Amino acid sequence: MFLNLFANGFYAATKRQREGAKPDFRPTLKVATRELGDAVEVRVRDNGTGVVPEIRDKLFQPFVTTKPTGEGTGLGLSIAWDIVTQQHGGTIAVDSREGEFTEFTIRLPRHGQAARSSA
Repeated sequence: MFLNLFANGFYAATKRQREGAKPDFRPTLKVATRELGDAVEVRVRDNGTGVVPEIRDKLFQPFVTTKPTGEGTGLGLSIAWDIVTQQHGGTIAVDSREGEFTEFTIRLPRHGQAARSSA
């Protein structure tokens, strides 16, 4: 799941660099974690191309992709959503500004569905 988020972030940041970013632009992917008591938050943020609003609302649906034909299946974020929400009882959200950044916020409960079902 995190691999999908990282790969998308690397792709977007290097795409922005290739498509005419300023000479001092440095592709960046940041990962931050935060303790929330009964949950853990993980934020994955890139400084890439961003996601247009029309796609952002559908981003977690199967076969929706921001990549050109042949470069992505549109399944990575759908799978990530399933893992986070269905398997672990958490949440995943996206914030993005076209041409600037995309940030995914994942919140996983300490005692999510996976932990309860194995008890």
